[in-house]
Amino acid sequence: MQVSELVGSFLVAAGLAVDSCLVALAYGVSAGGSRLGGALRIAAVFGLFQGGMLALGWLVGAPVAALFHRYDHWLAFVVLALIGVRTIRESEEEDAQDKGVPSLGRLAIAGIATSIDALAVGFGMSLGDGSLVPPLAFTLALTALGSAACFASGRAIGARAQRAAHWVAGLVLIGLGVHILLEHLLAVAPSN
Repeated sequence: MQVSELVGSFLVAAGLAVDSCLVALAYGVSAGGSRLGGALRIAAVFGLFQGGMLALGWLVGAPVAALFHRYDHWLAFVVLALIGVRTIRESEEEDAQDKGVPSLGRLAIAGIATSIDALAVGFGMSLGDGSLVPPLAFTLALTALGSAACFASGRAIGARAQRAAHWVAGLVLIGLGVHILLEHLLAVAPSN
């Protein structure tokens, strides 16, 4: 394995981890307080989804990529927007004092929405002759560590201003969904 392949694998993994880290930050902001178990749960779920989708894309291969690529950005947008709206609505509830870590089901839905790009990257990687192991290892590690750190940072921020934190977290999630949608729509827009 050459150094350039390792650096490339690291950069791919870092790019894939960004969405998960932003969602983990938003969840941390809306949760408030401090809790190691929550950071570990978010790290495990987001790390496994990013790595799992990368591996799935590698295994399924390019023929499915073209079919799936037409709608992946819409799916990510809808899911993240719904999670964002729900997070904002929680700020209005009386029991919004400390929501804690979202349920595993909610984390899984966010994990799917943020790891769709990893599936596409896996598709592309299956066309080459490189190994899956380095990018997969980096993706698992960077997503898990980054998500845990972002969640912990967000919780420290969110503990100070709980209601506003829900709004900020919800708007970050909605903004991320809009960003994913626009990124894909603008990438396929014909240039003049």
